[in-house]
Amino acid sequence: RELIALACAVTTRCDGCIAFHADAAVKAGATDAEIAEALGVAINLNAGAAVIYSARTLEAVGQARG
Repeated sequence: RELIALACAVTTRCDGCIAFHADAAVKAGATDAEIAEALGVAINLNAGAAVIYSARTLEAVGQARG
């Protein structure tokens, strides 16, 4: 669920949602590959803006991992 929420957060360009769901996805055990796949779906649906917000998401995941 958190991977879907993360992709939605990217497509809606919500920084707060990205931070929240990145942290929740990491805590739920999502792998980097799974997160990357979810971001790929968001990029395919939302093109340019999703690329920028996907980069922000990867930063949030990195912070969540410590």
